[in-house]
Amino acid sequence: MPILALPLALLCLPASAQAPAVVVQDAGDYRGLSSDAQIKTLRAILAKPEAGIDLARVKLTIDHMIDPSIDVDGTLARLDAMANEVRRLYPANSSKQVAVETLRAYLYGPDPQHPRPYQYDLDDPLGTKISNKLLTTYLRTKKGNCVSMPILFVILGQKLGIDVTLARSPLHLFVKYRNEQGRVFNLETTSGGFPRMDASYQRDTPMTPEALANGVYMRPLSKQESAAVMAETLREHYYERGQVPRGIAVATTVLEVSPNDAQTMVSKSYGYWLLEQKNFHAQYPNPNTTPRELRPYLRDLQEKQAFWQKKAEALGWREPNQAQESRYQEFVKKARASQQ
Repeated sequence: MPILALPLALLCLPASAQAPAVVVQDAGDYRGLSSDAQIKTLRAILAKPEAGIDLARVKLTIDHMIDPSIDVDGTLARLDAMANEVRRLYPANSSKQVAVETLRAYLYGPDPQHPRPYQYDLDDPLGTKISNKLLTTYLRTKKGNCVSMPILFVILGQKLGIDVTLARSPLHLFVKYRNEQGRVFNLETTSGGFPRMDASYQRDTPMTPEALANGVYMRPLSKQESAAVMAETLREHYYERGQVPRGIAVATTVLEVSPNDAQTMVSKSYGYWLLEQKNFHAQYPNPNTTPRELRPYLRDLQEKQAFWQKKAEALGWREPNQAQESRYQEFVKKARASQQ
């Protein structure tokens, strides 16, 4: 069973490798979904040049696909107003470090103007509810996770002219900040936006040397890559609703612009596993009873599962283990106690 069929317990912890020599047809046109309106919109978003990508609009456009009640333009105006509030809290000639510290205090406290700061959602720390990954949910509840929290920080930071981007560790997003001297820091938004050392991430979510060398983890993501990361929630939404081919089409679209995105490769493998479970294991628990005319399709699904998981493994991706899950659960327990 692929890793994504297991609990994603590590979801919110505070040079290309050679592909296997298996020819597997891609799923970009899976069941005609290249003409699906939402897939076409996503492809258009990811095709934009860096200078034309507004991460706030990208996030809200994708979230609107999940929840059509979201007011995209109204929320964009709110984000602009938030950035202006932060800007008024420090002198115009301040350094970017002052801007970063002001933004951190604005979001997470202490700030007397915002007595209820934005917090890590310890009721759903893994972000298991799709709705909790939506930016509007975070803005409304002020409770977020390792998807919504770093995304809001980066959106506001870029509006303030701060050099901040998203970055990955295994099943986790955080912020990379480059100061005016060119030094790069990690900022962990699930822990108050404070700096966190590379070694700390590598301890809690171990990464292979291959994954680091191939840029799978720990590097600043471009705006295009950040937009691709935002599409993961849409893919999860489709899988959760049983619209697996659409989820696979999202993964395929992401890999067109982010070809070394190992996590998306694994999620694509998982999509084919879901189709196998639905179309075969649920109907033919005994493989020997699978109708002969359906066996080529079954083999095709199994080959695609293996292909995408092996491709991710070739880049250095590894399945999280129980020890990592236990460390995370202990972290959540301590964090919950500190908020009581």
